[in-house]
Amino acid sequence: MAGPLSTEGFATESQGLPSRDVEGLLTSFAAEVPEAQTERVAGIRRLLHRSQTVHQLSTGGVLGEIAHHHLGPKAFPVRAILFDKSVNANWVVPFHQDVTIPVQKRQEATGFGPWSVKDGVPHVQPPSAVLEGMLTLRLHLDDVDETNGPLLVFPGSHSSGILAESRVFALQRSAEPFPCLARRGDILLMRPLLVHGSHKASAPSRRRVLHVEFAARPLPASLAWGRS
Repeated sequence: MAGPLSTEGFATESQGLPSRDVEGLLTSFAAEVPEAQTERVAGIRRLLHRSQTVHQLSTGGVLGEIAHHHLGPKAFPVRAILFDKSVNANWVVPFHQDVTIPVQKRQEATGFGPWSVKDGVPHVQPPSAVLEGMLTLRLHLDDVDETNGPLLVFPGSHSSGILAESRVFALQRSAEPFPCLARRGDILLMRPLLVHGSHKASAPSRRRVLHVEFAARPLPASLAWGRS
């Protein structure tokens, strides 16, 4: 029988990383990426390169293990970002799907495009089949409740491929999003094509999330996965 990740597009692994291990991770991470301590930076990218702690967690650690379980033994991380919502960085994320991937260099290929560059790394929108074979893991480094800007998702919205902007707007008018509340150490599993977003926190408190995207299949011969 299909589980919630398949049918709903997301699932939660409670206490995937014990709280004491989260504290140790934060200590190591702060030494590697000092700006993560400021509470003024909304997002820090390229963490697979910048943080050995994040790299280890995403390959041989708990995040890598979860990815291997769902995508198979060839799963590997392709992008890692720290999202840090706080009183000093309290932002809105419009509802959207994650539809771009990092690649090593721009190389035209059928079905791939448009192109963009994020923090110096080429990104491209691939065919929906590539995104359907990926998995995002979000490790909560703080508690998340309804007041500090939780992730909001539309269950099942991953199942219709890449949606036009008009369909995303229509979804917002016809359904209520589900708030993904969590405790520190919980891990949210989600498909990139799940429509998601977040509002500003109504009572801002620090809400840090380590967001790591995984793939398991090679790209067409002319393209190669980037690591960011």
